[in-house]
Amino acid sequence: MSFEKKLKAIIKEEGYSQAGFASEIGISTSAVEKYISGKQEPAGGVMLRIVNHEKFKKYTLWLMTGDVNPDAGQICPAFSTQEKCGLTIGNGDIQKKA
Repeated sequence: MSFEKKLKAIIKEEGYSQAGFASEIGISTSAVEKYISGKQEPAGGVMLRIVNHEKFKKYTLWLMTGDVNPDAGQICPAFSTQEKCGLTIGNGDIQKKA
């Protein structure tokens, strides 16, 4: 599962536009566009802004590893959001078990 698709799913799940997400974490919209298109990976400082942000920290484990741990509050976006972002395969199975 690619980082760019997971980031896109998080942004959609939380109801942000790319510009809104960029503003929320304090980076440029063009940077978010580069991350989502796969043209650039975020630097460590940007990743820390995402995973430490109150609204997005619940996705940290999934964003970094593809795993979830609901008992620890670590979740992934809803299946329907993942499907829209191309994170599922044809039969409805998630590419990496969540």
